Amino acid sequence: MVKLFLNGAWKVNYMPYGSSIGEILEDDFVPEGWLDAFVPEDIHTTLKRAGIIKGHYFGKDVKEEQWIEENDWVYYKEFYVGDDFKKDKVYLKFDGLDTLCDIYLNRVKIGHCENMFVGFSFDVTDKLRYGRRNVLVVRFYSPVKYVENRSVYGLFSTTSYDRLFARKAQMNYSWDFCGRCVSLGIWKGVYLEAYDHNYIDSYYIYTQKIDNGDAQLGLEVDLKSEIESLNNYSLCVKIEKDGYQVYEYTGKYEDFKKLGIEIKNAQLWWPRPYGEPNLYDFQLDLLRDGTVVDSKRQKLGIRTVEIIQEPQEDGISFIFQVNGKRLFVRGANWVPINVVYTDITDEEYERYISYAVQGNISMLRVWGGGIYENEKFFELCDREGIMVFHDFMLACGVYPQDEEFLSNVYQEAVYNILRLRNYTSLVLWSGNNENDEAYGWGMMTYGFFNDKISREVIKKAVEKYDPHRYYLPSSPCSPFVDAKGGDNPKSPYQGDMHIYITSMDPKAVMYYKKIKTFRPRFMSEFGFICLPEKDTFYKFNFLKKELDIEHILSSVPEADRYIKSGSDFDEMIYRTQLYCSYGLKYWIEYFRTLKWTCAGCLYWKFNDPVADNNEGMLYPTLMATVDFYKMPKMTYYYTKRAFEDVILVCDEIEGGYDIYSCSELDEDIEGELKVLHMDFEGNVIDKKVMNCTISKDSAKKLCTLRLDSLNIKDKYNEYIKVVFESGNRVIENRYFFVDIYEFYKLKFKQANLSILDCRREGDEIYITLKTDRYARNIRLNVLDVDLRYEDNYFDLDAGTEKTLKLKMKGCNDASALLSKLLYIEGENVKRITYPLWKS
Repeated sequence: MVKLFLNGAWKVNYMPYGSSIGEILEDDFVPEGWLDAFVPEDIHTTLKRAGIIKGHYFGKDVKEEQWIEENDWVYYKEFYVGDDFKKDKVYLKFDGLDTLCDIYLNRVKIGHCENMFVGFSFDVTDKLRYGRRNVLVVRFYSPVKYVENRSVYGLFSTTSYDRLFARKAQMNYSWDFCGRCVSLGIWKGVYLEAYDHNYIDSYYIYTQKIDNGDAQLGLEVDLKSEIESLNNYSLCVKIEKDGYQVYEYTGKYEDFKKLGIEIKNAQLWWPRPYGEPNLYDFQLDLLRDGTVVDSKRQKLGIRTVEIIQEPQEDGISFIFQVNGKRLFVRGANWVPINVVYTDITDEEYERYISYAVQGNISMLRVWGGGIYENEKFFELCDREGIMVFHDFMLACGVYPQDEEFLSNVYQEAVYNILRLRNYTSLVLWSGNNENDEAYGWGMMTYGFFNDKISREVIKKAVEKYDPHRYYLPSSPCSPFVDAKGGDNPKSPYQGDMHIYITSMDPKAVMYYKKIKTFRPRFMSEFGFICLPEKDTFYKFNFLKKELDIEHILSSVPEADRYIKSGSDFDEMIYRTQLYCSYGLKYWIEYFRTLKWTCAGCLYWKFNDPVADNNEGMLYPTLMATVDFYKMPKMTYYYTKRAFEDVILVCDEIEGGYDIYSCSELDEDIEGELKVLHMDFEGNVIDKKVMNCTISKDSAKKLCTLRLDSLNIKDKYNEYIKVVFESGNRVIENRYFFVDIYEFYKLKFKQANLSILDCRREGDEIYITLKTDRYARNIRLNVLDVDLRYEDNYFDLDAGTEKTLKLKMKGCNDASALLSKLLYIEGENVKRITYPLWKS
């Protein structure tokens, strides 16, 4: 097999929708005056590079790029194919076409495509001109004009209806966290493949069982045998670990239609933090007369995954069990890194996944309004031990149910299952995001029971091509129709749940603490609103457009209750992040106290895409912990701490707190628990000390603290600190006596924060801070360096000190730090700076 890549330089132009392209197809056509496109590339990237559109910035007219989606676009490629390229079979392959297009090769139409998420292959053996010039033309139709006259009867969309008909990324039609950017173009690779032999069409490698340390794997292989018979062919599978071969077998194709593989003393793949994500090297070779003619390689993890759904006192469990061990899942939702998908780089995937690892994430849910994630994403999740809960790409709507649309979705499902099913980190398929709920929103209650897409088409594809992986028809979903909650997609009694209760006002119906009235089995979406980091906020509005503060704050619940000054942007950013941080902390801690009734929570959301602002929303960011310029926000560090392996929780009850330990460790910890009632000057008003045990892998109530037993004189100047000490291990948490909406009333006096020591060791910096008074949300930052902070946005008690590590990520040149200033600030800490050359 040989390949000829057709990526790189193409020409592109636009024309009115439906125009004839007959002239363009002629052999003597010259694309003079057309723009240069560098495939794979979205048309928005092409136009931006040419200076025709401006890119993303605050204050942009949301309609100024609308002309792009309303026109047709034609891509033109000239290429030469030598005589030696001619084989028995030659295919033209597109890994991704966005979206509605016709393909012409040498004046002949060879195909029509209507799905962004599917790769296309065309037999061009007899259509290529060998030893001569060839011309490839791809004509994209306007995705909005193409569907504008279709009936929307019986359909429902939370945004525009045109998205429902196009198998494109749904968020590009605008969402609450990004503006409209309807993409177009050749967004993945293009190449020719020539064969004079049969080849591997697909394979499926999976773990069947693990017994007494030995693993039984299954391997199923499909071959393409359109060139010759398979009489002279054989297959060979090899599996290695750390350079040592642990398995090898060579046999006929019949053997590999369903081959059993035994791995002795298997080193298992574990999701973090439960163990090491061990990976093997897997190689599958196709041989003709003993010579390798095709080969597939991948990293392979050995693990079993089950969803334990068993009766509980008030419902049915939803517990992920890996390698026979029940897990409490700590995770977040993932959206595409950019609304222009060809602009996403491997380096960005590396950076975001490393943030997830450091943020104590064990699962990412790929949300159904974006894209099926690429191979790099899965390779990193495999490597780092992050489980993936993956939606199919349908979201927040009631979609067409006609045979043409169902066939398109089935093709999409099969293609992506075959592409992704061999990744170890993928643990669950979900049919869509919130489509079951959308039936209710569209006044079609219970219509989701008859949804053919999720209940028939995608289910059939998963059962046929990935039967060893769990399928959930929708997210959220209550999979047991006849059990309690079976008529409610987001029932707290079974399946997974999405819920947004975001009001700060205790009198409001949507008051966030009403989450305590629910006991979800698995919480797969919840979140709170906040602005991006300061640096991002000001960069995005670099032109200093006038901001409508009332409009921005209208997106933040009860903003006037805690924003001191509507014109102070720093204050506004800080307070929105503070609210979001404490809301997430409150919910995560509550869910962890419910272990094993609740078996995991995935907050909304981990990241934000680079995007335009959606008209009517508060910047192209809402609930992410890492903003669209890759800056971790305050919420990132609060969720990181809430997802530590062991935490202490003061769970609010009537008249006081139940103090819990929540542990994912496999051993008990003996130690001493201190419950301190303190003020912001460092005075200990009351103290309770007791010996106790943090029990392994559980949530355990350690004691109860009654408010009437406390001598609270000024609730705005006092707080609770809980500390558990066991040898060198110290676990702590803090709680105020007032709710979030009154945080601005807390009496923090100016704290004098000082740097006791700052030293550099290679690419690491160790800094020791001390404060005389309670220091609130201390933030460390160095601009323009990917510096990872062991902790950030943390509190220090009066008279205490803290040493933490800062590590430079992905750079061996530690001298890059020497020109930088480290700056440190806090709610009641005046900014101090430290030149790092002194460290």
